Amino acid sequence: MFKRQPTPEQGSANFQKIVSINAYRNEYYQFVNNTLQKLEKLTYDKRNFVVSTLDAKDFISSMIEISVNIPPEDLQDAIELKAYDDLGLDQAVEYIIRYIEAPERKTDKVRYFHVFVAEPEVLHETFDPIREKVKYIDYIYPKPYLIQNIYERDILESYGVHGFLYFQKEDAFLALFKDGEYLYSKSLKYSFENIYERFCELYGERVDEESFYDMLKEEGLKTSNFDYQDHLMKLFSEIFLYVNDILIYAKRAFDIEKIDMFYTGSESGVILGLNEYAHTYLGIESNDFDFDYEVEKGEWYVDQFHYLSVFEALKDIEGEESPNFTLFFRPPPFVARRSGQFIITTAAAVVLALAMPVYNYTYDSYVQLSIERLTKEEKQLNQITTQIRSEIAQLENQKKGILAKIKSEKELFEKKKKILAAIYDKKVNYPMKAKTIVKFGNDMTRFGVKVTRIIDKDNDFTLSLYSKDDKQITQFIKYLADKYSNKIHTDIDKIEKDKKTGIYHGDLKVEVL
Repeated sequence: MFKRQPTPEQGSANFQKIVSINAYRNEYYQFVNNTLQKLEKLTYDKRNFVVSTLDAKDFISSMIEISVNIPPEDLQDAIELKAYDDLGLDQAVEYIIRYIEAPERKTDKVRYFHVFVAEPEVLHETFDPIREKVKYIDYIYPKPYLIQNIYERDILESYGVHGFLYFQKEDAFLALFKDGEYLYSKSLKYSFENIYERFCELYGERVDEESFYDMLKEEGLKTSNFDYQDHLMKLFSEIFLYVNDILIYAKRAFDIEKIDMFYTGSESGVILGLNEYAHTYLGIESNDFDFDYEVEKGEWYVDQFHYLSVFEALKDIEGEESPNFTLFFRPPPFVARRSGQFIITTAAAVVLALAMPVYNYTYDSYVQLSIERLTKEEKQLNQITTQIRSEIAQLENQKKGILAKIKSEKELFEKKKKILAAIYDKKVNYPMKAKTIVKFGNDMTRFGVKVTRIIDKDNDFTLSLYSKDDKQITQFIKYLADKYSNKIHTDIDKIEKDKKTGIYHGDLKVEVL
């Protein structure tokens, strides 16, 4: 027996069995005493915990990003709005949107979520016939998501990137898991039904459908029917080229360097030869999607997702939460139903009416005592309030006086600061400039260069030079640049020749470093 954690909707409940339902194949199993047993028909029993799966073709799976600044209470609304925008959903349809976080991708600015989106009409069309038999379905899981239970039960190591290819009669899907966590899934166009139709098209005539399925189930792609062999090879080559295109997209979208392992299977069991095709066309080592779950069973093969649904249900019974598409909830506890609330309200009203006279007398006495006590407390509080207000006024006056002194001291400080800066400039910068100009004078005599004017500005000054030969000015400037390379910076725009006198002159700008 499994004990479910209480929830607001369902309260506490004891369950004797888990019932796993494949609504697409009308296939049912019950899990009890670590045994998975097939059921011939469904019946209602409130002690059953009922779960099912939604095929990949009936929902959209994608990843969206949400700002880390979104508060928890607004997270669901933000995710739903983002899903409508990013996935281009019809605003007129109220989709069922479920999500799980991908914490390993979180950054300082955004959080990432896997979203699963389904239409209510599809859910009703698929599960209404089931609901009529069992009255409720506790959980409807997105099918590919359940594969993570293989890692949680240590059947596969949670390391690297693994791909899973699974064929069903009405659907097929590809799923990727990274380090044991769900990463990506996509419905494929090659269900068993579509494979059959495509095979008939390649073969050139219709073959018996059930015989074709039996052939895949029993002989796989290594059939003894040589007429079929070439067409099967061509068909599955086409399928794996299609799968390879999807993997190329997924590797680019999720920054995957390589896929370490690939698993292939179907709802009917292992398809012989499928792994060889996967290895040939995908270049990935491949094994069967058929694991030992250490659960007793009454048949030679049970669809893998009945096991995985049971394992996910066990976690939900213990209080964990999975993505759940169900619209078919259990009836609420008696106290939460309208009829229950009406009965409880009526009984309470009767008790209240009988107790009213005693209550009025007691309450009146209580009110009188409370008024007296509160009056005394009010007087005490008024005295305290007056005292506090007086102290606050005194502090405000002290604050004003202190602020005035601070302002006065600050103004005096700024004034003295300016005076000291001016004195420093006079004592330090001016002598340094004078020494530099004297040195320049000695150097100018050496090169036959003379100066007509000196313009001083801050740390810079400009020398108006002239000489009979422009090379003398050029050599003088180069000499300065080499001799005072770490002390000054020189620049001259141009050297011009006076046509009347033949004298060369130019303005040399000097910056003291």
